[in-house]
Amino acid sequence: MSKYDVFELFTYLRKCPDAYVQPSDFFMKEGLNSIALIYDTYRMVSNDFLKNEFDIPAGFNFRAIQDNHWRAIHISAWLLSHPDFINCPSIENKLYSFWFEELLHASEYVKYNEWISDDERAEEMVRLLLYCCEIIPDGETKDEAADKLSSLSSVDRHKVLKESYEAHERIMNIKREMAEKKAREAANTYGRE
Repeated sequence: MSKYDVFELFTYLRKCPDAYVQPSDFFMKEGLNSIALIYDTYRMVSNDFLKNEFDIPAGFNFRAIQDNHWRAIHISAWLLSHPDFINCPSIENKLYSFWFEELLHASEYVKYNEWISDDERAEEMVRLLLYCCEIIPDGETKDEAADKLSSLSSVDRHKVLKESYEAHERIMNIKREMAEKKAREAANTYGRE
């Protein structure tokens, strides 16, 4: 298949082994060593297995990351083990943004197991990774890829739902205020008679 084929990457992601879905060792004694997994993924992507410097800010607080987000990172590390990403040093400096910014926001709305079990969420992770790495999927233009990611985005969907809910609340408040005003006017008219 072609390099960076969304369907191929999607299929690969859906085969994520159970070992990658384990909680982080920050939460369980027998959990997955998340830091080692991140560093090994950096090494595999850069194809520099002696590398000790990574694009993670000094003093970054790994303990502040929630379990759901850690598990999403673990699953994405499996995705990054696909041959398309091995020995691809041009994306190494983009992984921090993917893991600790974009995936953080998406993980607020997606339960970790949905990244594997739900077709749309699996495709969202693939497209989010490609977007963060500035890779255009095979057979798509930049605009097509952006549109497809936008249509799948959990963050965008939540934002639309929130705006819709807030608009509905504003309408209900206006209706309530109008009804109260009408009741007051009727009471005033009744009181004058």
